[in-house]
Amino acid sequence: MLKWLIIISGLQLFGIGLFTMFISDLSIIPFIPQDAPADLYSEFRAMFAGSFVAFGYLLIRYALSASFIPIGLMMIYVMISISFGRVISFLYEGISPFSLFAFFGELSLAIILYLYYRKKKNEISYF
Repeated sequence: MLKWLIIISGLQLFGIGLFTMFISDLSIIPFIPQDAPADLYSEFRAMFAGSFVAFGYLLIRYALSASFIPIGLMMIYVMISISFGRVISFLYEGISPFSLFAFFGELSLAIILYLYYRKKKNEISYF
């Protein structure tokens, strides 16, 4: 029963994230002001939607996996999803200097996390 509640919650988060990421007009979402600047839409599409997609995926994977998911790998998934949301925001809101800077920061963090995850994975002693 708990497993299915986690899966349903994960699917809901995943769906909300994808809806927010790919909807062309974010002004229909009630808690975003109608006159908000494009930078706010860009941040909302990347951070909110990307985080929801990542957390939904991780909940589903956690419920269906027989093994534990390492924390570093979870953070990599979150940062990749946020970066993907940022790319989608480039298509809808355009590229601003801040959003480009934030995108490269998010992508750099994802790469650094991946490299460190691989390094730590190779250092684990199995004896």
